[in-house]
Amino acid sequence: MSQPSVDSTPQKKRSGSRSSATNFASDCTDQWSLRMDDARKEREYRRFDFDDIARCALPKNSTLRDLVDKRTKEISHRLDDILVERSQDPETPALVRQAANECRKWLRGELISKNSSRYEKVIYPAHAALIRCIAGHLDPEPTSAGGTDEAKRVLLPYASDLKPTGSDKRIRIDGALRSCADASSADDELRPDYRDIVLVAEAKWRREQDKAYDQLIRYTRQVYANQPNRRFAWGVTICATLVRVILFENDRMVSSKDMDVTTSTGLAAYIKFIVSLCFCEEHQLGYDPSMTWCSENEYWIIKCPGRTPDNDDEQPATYYARDPVFVADHLFGRHTRGFYASDDPELVDQPDTFIKDAWPHAERGSEDTSRDELAILQDIVQQLKTRGIDTTGYVRPVRGGTVRLDDDHDDNTDTVLDPVVGDIEAAHPQMGTIAENDETDAGALATKLAAGRGKDDEACAIDDSSWVEVIPYRVHRRLALKPIGKPLYALSSPYELIIVLADAMTAHSKILNLCGYLHRDISTNNILAIEVDGRVRGVLIDFDCAIKVGSQRRVRAERTGTPPFMSINNLRNSSVERSELDDWESLLYVVCWLGVYGVSGANQSKYQADIERKCRTDKNYKPPLYAWECGTFEEVARAKKENLEDMGTFTGSVLNHFQREDGYAMLKSLARRLHKRLLFNSHLDNKYMGMVKVYCGGDDSDESDDDTSKSTVVFVDPFAKRLEQKARDQINKDLMKTMAHYKAAAVSALYNTNTA
Repeated sequence: MSQPSVDSTPQKKRSGSRSSATNFASDCTDQWSLRMDDARKEREYRRFDFDDIARCALPKNSTLRDLVDKRTKEISHRLDDILVERSQDPETPALVRQAANECRKWLRGELISKNSSRYEKVIYPAHAALIRCIAGHLDPEPTSAGGTDEAKRVLLPYASDLKPTGSDKRIRIDGALRSCADASSADDELRPDYRDIVLVAEAKWRREQDKAYDQLIRYTRQVYANQPNRRFAWGVTICATLVRVILFENDRMVSSKDMDVTTSTGLAAYIKFIVSLCFCEEHQLGYDPSMTWCSENEYWIIKCPGRTPDNDDEQPATYYARDPVFVADHLFGRHTRGFYASDDPELVDQPDTFIKDAWPHAERGSEDTSRDELAILQDIVQQLKTRGIDTTGYVRPVRGGTVRLDDDHDDNTDTVLDPVVGDIEAAHPQMGTIAENDETDAGALATKLAAGRGKDDEACAIDDSSWVEVIPYRVHRRLALKPIGKPLYALSSPYELIIVLADAMTAHSKILNLCGYLHRDISTNNILAIEVDGRVRGVLIDFDCAIKVGSQRRVRAERTGTPPFMSINNLRNSSVERSELDDWESLLYVVCWLGVYGVSGANQSKYQADIERKCRTDKNYKPPLYAWECGTFEEVARAKKENLEDMGTFTGSVLNHFQREDGYAMLKSLARRLHKRLLFNSHLDNKYMGMVKVYCGGDDSDESDDDTSKSTVVFVDPFAKRLEQKARDQINKDLMKTMAHYKAAAVSALYNTNTA
């Protein structure tokens, strides 16, 4: 077979990738104020300034770094000549002269308008002209093709103020840059395409820096969702004549200082950044060299690390896959992606392997495998086989490990931020470490960071209990897994969903009781459906958050999971130990989520259209369960507590919004039974039912004048009471019985009907 052509950037992948179900509610509500409020919270928590962040784009090779300096000086000198209208070098390309003249007023600070929206519309064309000017200067000569002094690429602008292809929102962007082989590809009328965007540029009037950040956050999320080989992303804000460079990594947005393009120093600094992006390696643009797009055959070529259950030192294996079935649709976090793949390119449309790509947290320099998903899965499978248990319905690892950029470098946070990671840590010595449990709570951590900032917005000491690591450490890991399964939205009915969920929780129970691992992340994305002997079955996947537990089956209080499906205790990060009851609560939320928004893709699309219609007629409308996803962890916990506090409220706020097609009545009945068995179990004392802390005696009187008197008021948390051994065992038994009963009913309804 001849070797197909391979592209790293631009990608030109097929359209049609599906967004994660966990982002469904916010996709339905296209309300500007709510989206901007979410972006504001992210910016308040995630952003910090580091003057030299653009250094991450400098080529690693010293010769290329010297060339970047040389080209920067040449471009700056030519621009200076044109701007001050001195006699110009006759060898200056016409493209450079034309572009420089188009951005002259902006670089001189002469673009003035009293209308903010008009001013923004003239800034970006001027910025685009500057980018074309740089590209024209770097354009390789035909006679020097392949020369060592050539740029690897040039960056060119898209047309401005258009909605990009690949966007899941009805929003326009001010502009963006793409990677091209030469400047002849310039086309100012080309519509932006999120699949090919190298960086997004956001222009604002005067010095509206925070607004620029907020919109850039919203737009850059779409870059991750459309580019499965994106490791990190660059962005640019342009506020009048002040330009900032932003690097988005998994946990932070790191912003440069202002570069004032009306000054020679500021203009040269920005030119150097753009030139660096033209000379640097692909991985410094944010792309993954181990995952490339074959445009000829329209598939991804994915290198999976070589660690297998039998050998730690094998070479990486090559897999071939169409578009991902799970995309990284959040700007920050683990950026988990999933592909159906085959190790034979001829069988790419008959995949037999699931490739999982993610960035979990890790500890620098540690060889501890207690949080290594590959090691966890290997241990689970081995223990099940030892006990003679059929592993057909369990996820099994084929190979995996840490992705490598090259033979010498693993892909991790330090390689993303090389060479500035040490300088960043040194610039913030007061900051300590934050556990991964707070990684997605933008609102709560914004408060922590605010408490740790002085009047100059610099880090200062904060309480030991809430130290924040400036850049949390993550590693890029990839796993090849079997069996291959379908996501829940590919199911055709609630009957199939009930069967799949019952199987997943049976596996959850065996993995906990026999192997000693608590999953801790039950969600719509972490349960798949497979077919065995012509019938649907469920598989529990994604053990990134799983942890080894002791004989008491409890683990320390640590926040993990996916917000819409996290338990109330988990969301509040309470002191009550995490247990399997938190995972059962998550299952209840999965049932409710899919009952309301729909099980199948067709049901979800129909419901989404209805929600969008309601949003257009009522700007204040929010869909059911919207509060389970949007807001801080505490806000989501409060909303869930209000929804579930008693059966009447649960019915009115959740169950009455279930869809009404065939099978949803059984799904609603299951949700009602899970709610009762979990929160109002008959084996509990009546006063410990529900979710409200119970007053259990004591004297809170303040009438005594004795300073030595202490309040003896005692409140008991019902979540803690349910963890007492006898109560917990009975609740677990009742929940497993419930799932078995409903699975049997669903099997009867599904297969007896089909065979009649």
